[in-house]
Amino acid sequence: MMNKLKEKKILIIIASFLVFFSCDSNNQTQTSDDLRRLDIDSISETRSSLGNSLDEESNVFWIMGKGIVEQKQELIEINISIEQRDKDVINASKIVNENINKVVEIAKSLGIKEDDIVTKEFSISPVERWIQKKDEYGEWGESEIIAYEVNNSILLSSEKIDVITEFINQSTVQTGNTLRINHINFSAKDQKENKIESREKAIEDALYKASFYEKRLEIKLGDIIHFQELSGPSVNQNDKNLPMMRMAAEAMPSASIYAGDSEIITEIYLGFKIN
Repeated sequence: MMNKLKEKKILIIIASFLVFFSCDSNNQTQTSDDLRRLDIDSISETRSSLGNSLDEESNVFWIMGKGIVEQKQELIEINISIEQRDKDVINASKIVNENINKVVEIAKSLGIKEDDIVTKEFSISPVERWIQKKDEYGEWGESEIIAYEVNNSILLSSEKIDVITEFINQSTVQTGNTLRINHINFSAKDQKENKIESREKAIEDALYKASFYEKRLEIKLGDIIHFQELSGPSVNQNDKNLPMMRMAAEAMPSASIYAGDSEIITEIYLGFKIN
């Protein structure tokens, strides 16, 4: 009797396991089918959206136009500074002030207007050095001020290269090793007008190309539905910017400066609807 009861319990347990695995298998199959349906729907929607996007792009005819205007570098701008380092900040400031006044007087004597002379920067900075020290308590290090550096920077501009050249030559002799030339820039006087002209040339170039391809490819272009302009800074064909340098009074050759030409470039992209 006991054996029969045990056999029944075992059969019931086995039957329960079979029902559980059968249900789990059905659920997994259903979930997998649902995922497949979602993937198919998602792919269909993606294809549909890509198709619309490609249709829109394929109906646009792109043309690039370029306009270039060459211009003379008529304005010369020079940034110079007087720099002096000394243990006594008052003495350093005195030397800098004396030499900067000399530089300004030289500029005025050469015909550079006072409005074209601008102070760009004035600074007094401590010069520090890390020093090792020792006493009865041991060794340590600390930063100490060993001198002061005074710097006065001015910006001058002129339309005459020979004036700037002579200014550099005279300033070098009068101020010696305290003179620094930070940079020399060249620019055109009529940059706004030249920019407008480069844009007009870019438009003319784009419209000419559109007319050319319309005839040769036997297509019909409609309205302009896209526009983009790409513009960068002027390209200097003969860049003469000078790095900062120390000027020595002895055996200093005469300065030579060449302005060169530059270009203003405008690029535009037009998108025509294809009828």
